[in-house]
Parts: sequence; C-alpha cells; structure tokens
Amino acid sequence: MSVFPFLVALAGLVVGTYLLRYVGVRIGSLSGTDEDSEEPTVARLWMDRATVVLICAVAATTMVFEGQDLAGPSRIIGTSVGIVAAIVKVPLLICVILGMAVCAGLRLLGVA
Repeated sequence: MSVFPFLVALAGLVVGTYLLRYVGVRIGSLSGTDEDSEEPTVARLWMDRATVVLICAVAATTMVFEGQDLAGPSRIIGTSVGIVAAIVKVPLLICVILGMAVCAGLRLLGVA
C-alpha cells in the first residue's frame, strides 16, 4: 500500500472518531437529562449506533483485506470467532485472545 492512500484512510478514521466523541459530548451536555436515567435519549441511541458502525467498518476491512490483497481464511475465521464471542457478550480481552488463538492455530495447521 502506498503512503498517500494510507494517510487518507488514517485521516478519515481520526476525523470520524474525533467527531463521534465530540458530538457525543455536545449532545450529552445539551440533552438536559440525568445520567442515571434509565431511558436513553434518541441522540444517545444514534451515537451508540454510529460508534458500532465505525468499529464494524474498521473490523470488516482489516478482516477481509491484507494490504491490497484478500486475507487468508485463517484471518477471516479467527476474526469471525472474535466477533461471535463479542456478540455473546464475552469480555473484550477474551474476544481478542480467542480470535488470535484461532487464527494462530489455523496457521499452525497450515491453513493459509
């Protein structure tokens, strides 16, 4: 991968992450609700969804592509195991370790 597309992608990720954080703080301060409130506001729901979409986009691109080529099946399967573990509410550290372990095990077995 050449330097320019990498820097453009990095800048987009940085700007998107910063905007999500900034808008979340601004909306939270303007909502006028208690932090202990049980019912989330519409703005909070949209910010939560936007965060999930940003994280999923990064995960999908790193899961499927290695540079400009497609990643091997071991990476795709390992990442999928980590995602499934996250869906069933396993702690994040365990999700990452499971994904890495499955990927490494498959590579040891010769799955490219």
